[in-house]
Amino acid sequence: MIVSKIAARHRYRYLALVAAIALASPAVRSAPQDNPAAGPRGDTACANLGVYIFVGGTGGFDGLEDGGQFTELLQTGHVGLYKHANAVVAAENPASIIHAIESAFAGTGPGQAELGQVGANYFTLPPSYGYYQAVYIQNGLHPTEANVNTPSDAAPPEQLKEDLELWREYVDAAKTAGIETVAPVVGPNDPNEPKLGDHVFATNPYYALERGEALYGKAIAFDVPPNFFLTGGSGPGYQKFIVQAIQWGNEHGLRTTMLLSPYPWPNNSKGEPDTFREFTNNTLSRDTRTFVSQLSQQQAVPSQWSVDNYEDPYPHDASAVVPETVRNTTTAVGLWLARNAPVYANGPHNQGVICRPPASSELP
Repeated sequence: MIVSKIAARHRYRYLALVAAIALASPAVRSAPQDNPAAGPRGDTACANLGVYIFVGGTGGFDGLEDGGQFTELLQTGHVGLYKHANAVVAAENPASIIHAIESAFAGTGPGQAELGQVGANYFTLPPSYGYYQAVYIQNGLHPTEANVNTPSDAAPPEQLKEDLELWREYVDAAKTAGIETVAPVVGPNDPNEPKLGDHVFATNPYYALERGEALYGKAIAFDVPPNFFLTGGSGPGYQKFIVQAIQWGNEHGLRTTMLLSPYPWPNNSKGEPDTFREFTNNTLSRDTRTFVSQLSQQQAVPSQWSVDNYEDPYPHDASAVVPETVRNTTTAVGLWLARNAPVYANGPHNQGVICRPPASSELP
């Protein structure tokens, strides 16, 4: 049930909301063009994409300490580390784990964090308080992008201004810690959230809060497990909603990050989540391939893909992440994405471009 997934994300959705939709919307971009990753001229937007794939999450995060298990992924030059706050905390015991992970991802850029939204002082309190500086900075982690699980997807009209102001304070504080873009994690995964119609995210007052958060943070992240999307999501209208929300983000010049996770994740006879090896019906690799194809056909391509396994709650379950040669592992899916998935990039003259890899291969 997607309800369990919502609960997992919402564990980190506590306290106040943040940001300001009172800002004027950025200029809308024209429809994206379709270019190969390596165009005929070196000055195309697709020529030097850099890092646009991230791997991490909670399940098996510790397994990323051995870069020898995903050498081909690292060699693509397109992968960075996805630093879920819970996983980072677990990897601090012992600290040699997080240091080994940092070493494996050396040279791949600052990476991307997933955080819960608390107060703005989360970023400003000294390390002794156990907030951002203790979890990230003190461990040598300096992500420049963050995806944030907010306390709520919507706010009543009388509360909207206050919630947006809280978000604005949170984003401003994040910038003092070196985080350049801050994305609310969105997606109408609750069956009761409005989905039916055209351009629902862009126009429905229910999403005014998330629109404001995305515009102020200059980013938006989508919590869309491929299997959940392919089986209809939370009900009629869900798939169109996601497609059009991605396009909205791209049109407004935002970082658009698609979070990919295995779903559903079963429990064992004791009612506890299975480990990766116990989850014998995992279809993440196959579902990812189909999901990417469907988004690509509708020109709803994000600017980033993040393989973010949070259904598996065990950070020491290394087999969930490595090796890259085993189907359904985080690094296997990340490698396929780096070799096959299109990505949205900003082109010249405010023109978006969908960049497609020159070659493709099957998932392991």
